[in-house]
Amino acid sequence: MRIPLPRGAETNAFTVLIDYHGTPQDGLIIGLSARGRRVAFVDNWPERARFWLPTVDHPSDKAMTRFAIQAPAGWRVVANGRLNQTEHGREWDESHPIPVYTMVFGAGEFTVSHHHPVINGRDTIPIEVWTYPEDSAFADAVPFRRATEIVEVMQRLIGPFPYEKLAHVQSSTKFGGMENSSAIFYAEKPYVERKMGEGVVRHETAHQWFGDAVTERDWPDIWLSEGFATYFDGVIGAALDGDTVLVNSMRANAESYFKSDVTDRPIVDSGYAADPIKLLNANSYPKGAWVLHMLRGTIGDSAFFRGLRTYYRTYRDSNATSADLQRVMEKEARTNLGWFFHQWLYQPGYPQLDVSWQYDAGARKVMVGIIQRQKPEWGLFRLPVVTLEFRANNGAVMRRDVAVSSESRETSVRIDVPFAPAEVRVDSDGKLLLKVTAISRR
Repeated sequence: MRIPLPRGAETNAFTVLIDYHGTPQDGLIIGLSARGRRVAFVDNWPERARFWLPTVDHPSDKAMTRFAIQAPAGWRVVANGRLNQTEHGREWDESHPIPVYTMVFGAGEFTVSHHHPVINGRDTIPIEVWTYPEDSAFADAVPFRRATEIVEVMQRLIGPFPYEKLAHVQSSTKFGGMENSSAIFYAEKPYVERKMGEGVVRHETAHQWFGDAVTERDWPDIWLSEGFATYFDGVIGAALDGDTVLVNSMRANAESYFKSDVTDRPIVDSGYAADPIKLLNANSYPKGAWVLHMLRGTIGDSAFFRGLRTYYRTYRDSNATSADLQRVMEKEARTNLGWFFHQWLYQPGYPQLDVSWQYDAGARKVMVGIIQRQKPEWGLFRLPVVTLEFRANNGAVMRRDVAVSSESRETSVRIDVPFAPAEVRVDSDGKLLLKVTAISRR
């Protein structure tokens, strides 16, 4: 569709009215729910809004929305923003610019439960759970039991919730969850099978800050959405249930990435820009989460969360790139992070370490050799802090941090150890995305 612009349109606001009708091929899905009743749901991601909504179908295009939906008697409608009663009827108004792929509505026979609202300064943020009637009790008791607490954790760590309300909606989306701004849609089948857990709720709720309020400017930076949501699934879980949740989450993320078929590609992958569905991979999700986890370890908790709060505040309701994130984090950490962002975002793969060691009883030192064995095309990695743990047969344990250089494939260090080690462990706390291919005693 081409719209001729009037003279002066480049400097003035103007209104375009587009009148159209028909049955969309995609994007707006009308059919039967898993419970056998008629429903209608918008499912835009990544570029399917164009089938029902005249728009520039790209993450860089953000706008405020208003939906006025006429639905059959007995149906309820949910959409982005706040529900208002106007002279024209009931309308959903989203007052913040949101990306096209999160502009949605859903309609059907719903049961709506109201959870404890979130207090955001002078504002009260309603927390709602929209389900098919048969699944309401399960949804309230299991996956959404702590829906309010999840938002409160994100507000405490990052900043104010970005929208007027948060509705969690059972739907016919083709994805497990879809982070539509202020109206998250979840796949219906896990409700019906009673297999839905809280993890997907934490992930999709985190998207309200990262992906929705702060949106990647172009698809190759999608890790700014998916990597963040994957990481904050574990971070929120740790805040609610203890650090073990994050430890286990990162371990699972590492295994998922190591087993994937995208280790030969970088996270920021312009080769898939024209086909964003291919970016829903282990680089964008688990490796992206690991980038944040290692950045946190590199600059410390204080600078990390201070930087993310600044990043959110700066780019809220707008778009950002990986370079924008780097600039913010460098300013907050007061250090150059070019090496970090280059090797973890624009370089493929991960370090694979071959470790050998020898104890000199006379000098009471351990000679440690570390060789990076990963594919040559992956390049070398700079690892400023690799923790070595020395363990004796009598139970004595000593830990020392060493630096692995990216200037050479081999790194050698001599470490004072007051006892004869029986075993050496590498990164036993799992702070780095790496594999130890061998540990041998010379």
